[in-house]
Amino acid sequence: MKKLYKYTLALFFLLFMFSVAAPVLAKDGIVNFNTATAEEIMAIEYVDIPEELAKAIVEYRKANGPFKRVEDLLKVPGMTQDFFEEINPVMKDGDVVYDPDAEPMLAPSKC
Repeated sequence: MKKLYKYTLALFFLLFMFSVAAPVLAKDGIVNFNTATAEEIMAIEYVDIPEELAKAIVEYRKANGPFKRVEDLLKVPGMTQDFFEEINPVMKDGDVVYDPDAEPMLAPSKC
């Protein structure tokens, strides 16, 4: 009886973890900078975003509202042109997002 209880508990735990992770898995690696936590931003594949920068993105968003243009990310303290190009933010459904399938964009004009 004790083993059955342990297996049942383990099954419920796995189902719970899958239900929490399923929405993230369904996004195909897309990270919305207007809703993502610092941890989700740091978890972007193939980009090594420091914790300080990820937290700065979240804090900037909280203080200034959602990002309306991809260039708004350049206003985040600590955001360099190199990180900006690595993140390659794009507009999707009115939000600034990281999309691993997006074509690389040109660097913003300095004029």
